[in-house]
Amino acid sequence: MVKKDELAKGASWEEMEHENDDMQPHLSAMNLQSSVRSCMEEYKRDGKQAAIDRAFNELDIKKNGQLDRSEINAFMTQAAELIGLKVAPTVIDDAVDALMDDVGASLTKYISKDHFDDIFQRHPDLLKCFDDEASVRLQKREISTRKMSTVERQDNEQENREVWVHAHAKWKSGKLALVWTFLYVIANIVAFTYKGVKYANRDEATEVFGNCIVVARGSAQCLNLNCCLILLPICRHFLTRLRATKLRFFFPFDAVLESHIYIGVAILIFVVMHVSAHMCDFYRFARADEVDILALFGDKLGDIPDGISERWGLLLATPAGITGVIMVLCLLVAYPFTLWRHKHFNSFWFTHHLLIVMVIALCFHGIGSLLEPFQSVYWVMVPLALYLIPRFYRETPLSKCKVMDIAIKEGNVVGLKLARPKSWEKHVRAGMYGFIQVPKVSCLEWHPFTLTSAPCEDFIEFHFARAGDWTGAVHDLLEDLAPKQDEEGKEIPKVDNSSSLVVKVEGPIGASSQGFSDYEIVVLVGAGIGVTPMISVLKQLLLTPGKMKRTFLYWTVRDRASFEWFTCLMDDIFDSDQKHVMQVRHFLTSVKDDDRDIGAVLLHHATRAKHRKTNFDLILGQYNHHQVEVGRPNWEEELDSVKVEAKELGCSNCGVFLCGPKRMADAVSDVCFTMSTKDPDFHFYFSKETF
Repeated sequence: MVKKDELAKGASWEEMEHENDDMQPHLSAMNLQSSVRSCMEEYKRDGKQAAIDRAFNELDIKKNGQLDRSEINAFMTQAAELIGLKVAPTVIDDAVDALMDDVGASLTKYISKDHFDDIFQRHPDLLKCFDDEASVRLQKREISTRKMSTVERQDNEQENREVWVHAHAKWKSGKLALVWTFLYVIANIVAFTYKGVKYANRDEATEVFGNCIVVARGSAQCLNLNCCLILLPICRHFLTRLRATKLRFFFPFDAVLESHIYIGVAILIFVVMHVSAHMCDFYRFARADEVDILALFGDKLGDIPDGISERWGLLLATPAGITGVIMVLCLLVAYPFTLWRHKHFNSFWFTHHLLIVMVIALCFHGIGSLLEPFQSVYWVMVPLALYLIPRFYRETPLSKCKVMDIAIKEGNVVGLKLARPKSWEKHVRAGMYGFIQVPKVSCLEWHPFTLTSAPCEDFIEFHFARAGDWTGAVHDLLEDLAPKQDEEGKEIPKVDNSSSLVVKVEGPIGASSQGFSDYEIVVLVGAGIGVTPMISVLKQLLLTPGKMKRTFLYWTVRDRASFEWFTCLMDDIFDSDQKHVMQVRHFLTSVKDDDRDIGAVLLHHATRAKHRKTNFDLILGQYNHHQVEVGRPNWEEELDSVKVEAKELGCSNCGVFLCGPKRMADAVSDVCFTMSTKDPDFHFYFSKETF
């Protein structure tokens, strides 16, 4: 923009335009990062005003004591490139307008030194771009060191107190899991000891097998126990019913997947012990006296051969020997694929079913009753039935659902709306998930997806992204069946519509997110398409808030178009939430939040000012009730603000529910634990979606 006084001096438009073009190389060559470091030095040495003055002088390329549109546009453009924000030049122009309007420079068409000072006076949080965090941490460390030397006794007491607080926070976060883990260990010790002592005192057994039989029978009893327990975490429908009762306060349902893994490791350990001990037993049996063998087994083995190899063959030919070999082979094939579960899921999934074969073989392992009446079948038959009945049911025509609607959204996301089965009506809750099979794609594969529909709706709805072979094939299939629109936006009728599609559904299955109703303060965190269970929870809370006093939704995405997936719902939240009990935060993580760059800080300030005044989001390029922030959330700052607001409402805890990648889950979980440790009067309870 050309100033009037410059035109008055007789400069032509061409000359002014040429002057602005000459300035661009100097602006683009300017290293804003080094400028910030200079401002940091000023801030530490002479205070904030000196840093602000230095920043203004660095940005004032023309050195005329003011920042005109070309200068502001130049450093904002460079800042956008620095943080990875890809926007059209018109967006930068709008940001410049917003910044100048915010400081009242719309008429003068430039930002004076007074305007620049006013920005930091009204928004002191912007001064963080001058704050050297490393020096602050160093100062705190030096202060703490001096305190240690002067009040060593008080510091030791504080350290002891911190250890206690840390242990107390750890106990509150996982007390149920710790208690049940302790009971599990005790149960295994009791099972091993009971059976081991029994055979240690059985002289006829030790005469043939020696002390190896003690280890073999003790580990066998532990295997019976663990093969019973390992099935319970995958009896999803059974656990879903239990989760809906008061038992959820006494049993860690959110940790069942981890318990399934740990029990699997325990089974491997006991199998190694059992097989090794039986190898010792076979060795001793092959060389034992026939009289001792007959005293132990009677006529159960028939004629006892004299040869060593024949005796080995005799034992291997028994039902115990045959089923034992089958179980070991199943383990040898299936267990290695558990290490590649995420990279080769289909291989893991199909080979994992060999472990069901192993459990079935276990039912017949002791059928010969060689040493005692067989009992394995009584250990596993109930959990095996609880697991297999729903598996057989979902393969029947009763699991088919009518397709009501198909929506193809930005970012290769599919919205699939199905008629709700009658069996779901009494059991479905917000935050649950279900398994989907599309026979046209695969008759064997079932994939879990969280619900985006609420229990009050007469349909069930899923959203999933194209992320692999199966989801890609389903996306292509549904895209062909989805309604198309012409250039005028009218729907084009299709001959082959969604009614020809067969979709099978198993569910509803309980998940950690449905625990939101137990908290007054709820934090929902979704990464990308992982926001789907949180959408279901939000829909439910809009209709029936229950005991909820505040809900905070954090949604992080990498693509700006992803925010359009649930635009209608976000608008409903804004329109319906008259008491402002729901706070929505959107984060675009593909753009860095660089608070060390003056241009980036002012660019972010301009976008906030624009949204605050007009609800227009410069990052999205459209009107939006909830402004999009850039970068990853600072979880310590976010949860600290949650805690402050919760305490003002008289609450002492908060439920944090997350559906996203492990890296994000670890970061949020660590912050929850750290903040709970620092403040014993307030606790964050963290839960992550697992399938």
